[in-house]
Amino acid sequence: MNLTSIGCTLLAALTLTTAACGKKDGAGDKAVVADKTASGDKPTGELAPTIKINEADWVVKNLHDTSPMINLSMKVPKDAKLEKNGNGGVDVQISDLYTLTVSNVAVSKIDDAKKSDQTIPLNGVSYQNGKILTDEPNGFVYTEQMKDEANGTKYQPEAHFAVYVEKDGEVFSILDARGNGATSTPGSTFSPALATQVYGLIKSSAKHN
Repeated sequence: MNLTSIGCTLLAALTLTTAACGKKDGAGDKAVVADKTASGDKPTGELAPTIKINEADWVVKNLHDTSPMINLSMKVPKDAKLEKNGNGGVDVQISDLYTLTVSNVAVSKIDDAKKSDQTIPLNGVSYQNGKILTDEPNGFVYTEQMKDEANGTKYQPEAHFAVYVEKDGEVFSILDARGNGATSTPGSTFSPALATQVYGLIKSSAKHN
């Protein structure tokens, strides 16, 4: 084999390795990282980053100041960036990896909003092992996991939450999600401990104005 053939072989191998790094799920529109494993039980690659929440740094802010559709106040990190999104809701950027989205949902009962938000992790065609960890009248904490792919690519489970506030038939939802910088972040970054901690902060502070 000459030098040119060797170079081509190495380039092809690198191309195949790069192509297996990640994938975006079309059904749930959520970017996730793929963990290639040799044994099927231990993910390879770098350790997942940790999102740390310092509750002492969270203060109550009126989200109506950011969007007139969100007549709600709740605790957020004092240095968080609040933006009105395209649906008239408010995005709270806790970090590049982690975001809260507050919406005025088109239902009049919390139960209807909960059923809708539980559809993808529990019944979505692209998901497996979805589980409700905490279920309360005004919210829930859950895990979701993308299904394994036929080529052996596996996805780590990740935890998230939903909190709801209702008054006079007006329902608001507060959901956590991956931030814009988390498209290739392992699912283990979004741990049950993180989801449970932030869920507690939000459910105890979110109030209709």
